[in-house]
Amino acid sequence: MEMQVVNEHDVEEVKTGRGYTKFLVQHEKGKEPNIMVRIWGPETDIPVHSHDYDEMFFVLRGEVEMGDKTYAEGSCIYIPKGVPYGPTRAPKGMHLLRYVEGGHD
Repeated sequence: MEMQVVNEHDVEEVKTGRGYTKFLVQHEKGKEPNIMVRIWGPETDIPVHSHDYDEMFFVLRGEVEMGDKTYAEGSCIYIPKGVPYGPTRAPKGMHLLRYVEGGHD
C-alpha cells in the first residue's frame, strides 16, 4: 500500500441512506481502511446497532447524539467492533470524519 492524498473539495457527495457521504479513501470491504466524510441532516435517526469492524468518528461540524450523550465539534469517538451504540441523531445537522478499519457500509 502507498500513501494516498485527497482533498475533500475534489470528491463528489454521494446520497447515502441517511444523508450524504464523501468517500475519501475507499477499498474493498474487509481489505483495507476506508475514510469518509458523513453529512447528516436533522432528520438523521439511526437505531442502536453494531458492526463487525472497528470505527472512529471525528465531529467536524455540528453535534452528534449517541444514546444519552451529545458530542460536540472536535470530539473523537472510537467504537470497537461488536460494541452496540446509538440511537444516533444529529438534530442540528453535522459533518463527521469516519474511519472504518477493514469494512464499510
